[in-house]
Amino acid sequence: MFKLLVVLTVAAIGSAFIWGGFLLWATAVSLLLLLGVWAYNRLAFIHIPEMEVGVVFNKRRQAFARFVPSGRYFLNPLTERYSHSIPTGSGSANGRCLAVQTSGGIALDLEWGVNYDIDPFQIKASARAKLARNLPKKAGTIVTKHFNNCMRHVISEMNIDQLIEPGAIKRLERAVRQQLAARLSDAGFSFSRVMVGAIDMPSHVKTALEAVQQQAVQTENEARSLARLQQVVSQFSEADMQRLMELERIHALGKNGVTLLYPATAGQTVKTERPSYAKIKRNRSAVRPALS
Repeated sequence: MFKLLVVLTVAAIGSAFIWGGFLLWATAVSLLLLLGVWAYNRLAFIHIPEMEVGVVFNKRRQAFARFVPSGRYFLNPLTERYSHSIPTGSGSANGRCLAVQTSGGIALDLEWGVNYDIDPFQIKASARAKLARNLPKKAGTIVTKHFNNCMRHVISEMNIDQLIEPGAIKRLERAVRQQLAARLSDAGFSFSRVMVGAIDMPSHVKTALEAVQQQAVQTENEARSLARLQQVVSQFSEADMQRLMELERIHALGKNGVTLLYPATAGQTVKTERPSYAKIKRNRSAVRPALS
């Protein structure tokens, strides 16, 4: 449309010079004014789309001038130049952090993802010139670099036992998010979500952890059984406890090869031998007194 208007204006001015006449000159002047208004609106005003922030540079100094929010704004075409815009909507980055060392020296691999927003007006003044050029194309790279550094720093202060505890992933995400916010808040970043995926560890470490977990389950089962036994024993009387202790003592002696003999009870019968007549006569003669 702009090119067509330029062609029509040039043709009208040329016709006015060649043939003259009020109508041709009026048409040429009108087209020239229309072209001027069009050029002014096109060059002197900029329109920044919604959810974006415009970047304006100074033509004379070839330096960053200012950020412009979404909307329509006047721009001095002689001294200022609109370069590009920075998206302020939600962005995302993801990756895989390799060979992250725990406090015990165990290397881990893990996947991660993060959602972030950018507000260029929150960038500190000393960093605006640099970030105004880098944010449109390198925002994801900046987040990835700092995320990996934060992840390595947080895990280096944790051991493998802390990483496999219930809720460890949530605590890890919270710690990384806090460090990211501390590092990149002056760069205009805010983080809405940090996600840590599965943690891959060496096979020998995984085997050892599985063995420890099985032992813990077995110990827990034994403790539960002991608790039930104590609950049952607590219901015994003192006499019952004495009998149990005596049975335990007998059982221990039996294991050591000791044989215990117990006297017959009142209900048991004792076998007796009936005396003969010869034995009675012999006993009587033995006790008869001698005659002098």
